[in-house]
Amino acid sequence: MTEPTPKRPRRAAPHPDNPSVMVDMYGAHVAVPGSLRRPGVAQQRVYDPGRTVEHPGSEVHFPPLANGLDYLLSVVEHLEAGTERVSARDLKYAVLHLAAGAEVLLKARLQLEHWVLVFKDPSKARRSELESGSLSSCTPSEAVQRLQDIAQVAITPKNATALDKLAKHRNALTHYGLTGPSANARAVESQAAEVLDFLISFLDEELFPRLSDDERDGFQTDMERIRGGLRQIKAFVKKRLQRLQGELADLADRTTECPACGNWTFVAGEVARDATQVVICRFCGMEHLSSTAARAYSSEVLGRNPFTADVPTFEWCPQCGDRCLVSGARTAATGSTPVDFCFRCAAVIPDLPPYEACRLCSGVWRRYDPKQPACDDCLHVDYETL
Repeated sequence: MTEPTPKRPRRAAPHPDNPSVMVDMYGAHVAVPGSLRRPGVAQQRVYDPGRTVEHPGSEVHFPPLANGLDYLLSVVEHLEAGTERVSARDLKYAVLHLAAGAEVLLKARLQLEHWVLVFKDPSKARRSELESGSLSSCTPSEAVQRLQDIAQVAITPKNATALDKLAKHRNALTHYGLTGPSANARAVESQAAEVLDFLISFLDEELFPRLSDDERDGFQTDMERIRGGLRQIKAFVKKRLQRLQGELADLADRTTECPACGNWTFVAGEVARDATQVVICRFCGMEHLSSTAARAYSSEVLGRNPFTADVPTFEWCPQCGDRCLVSGARTAATGSTPVDFCFRCAAVIPDLPPYEACRLCSGVWRRYDPKQPACDDCLHVDYETL
């Protein structure tokens, strides 16, 4: 005679051996409401029995690779891909944990090259400090540079810029709070997709091949969840961009890449509620005055440092007289062809004079008046008369 199948509870019920865990109708472990709540995640969140670190009372043991993957898991959980409204708290921890995960994984690869390379000053490296975690380690940008120069790891300029931008947002959040472009759910989600995409390739190419088969198998559950989360985030970003295609079709000549979210949805010549002329990203909603838009685009998209750039980061426009012109900008209409674009005029400015060095300050400038002896900043010219 066949024994009857045990009847499972229709709703989650306490685990017979652990009161901090409940079991749902499928036998999966879920959190007891109020005990192990996660921000932005339903109280009855299903635990993965294969992840020991999720079990109540589990030991705190996070070696570098496991630690980095756990941070990435937290990112996809906090962003709740497919949800239009992400909470401020979820946004905060998505930024912090993505930056932390990236830093941990980069340094894990650096340590595989040689353990002294993770120290701020390798000449003062002490093994005891590494093992105790008391070391002063290199910055994320230094880690990227050392991986490129010493370990010969291929990191594209675009990925390096994305990692550097993420580190800056993490620092700003840590010290001043989540404000400015980083305080935007859509921008963070788009940035997260870019960085997660790079980190997954980094794991597959630089870290997992150096593990044994058993070690790789132990991370499969984490990687499946991270890949799945990334697919959802990418799909949601793609869906939003598709919705915008129609309204952006006729704006290509004044649309550039957004400094915050990286999408080609940054439209100049928009009008704010107070009738001010602004530049607005139709994807993430970031809004800038024309002058600050030019500055943000030049530094974040073109990567220009005002103190070291060969050309001005932004300059005076001879057409409108505002300091909103960026040389070498790219619009959706011009594609890869660099142009002189004014974020105030919302137009390409043609036939500008070539750059030359100012004889007073040695700065680079354009001579609009053949009789003008030095650059505009040195002579304090009234630009509206140009």
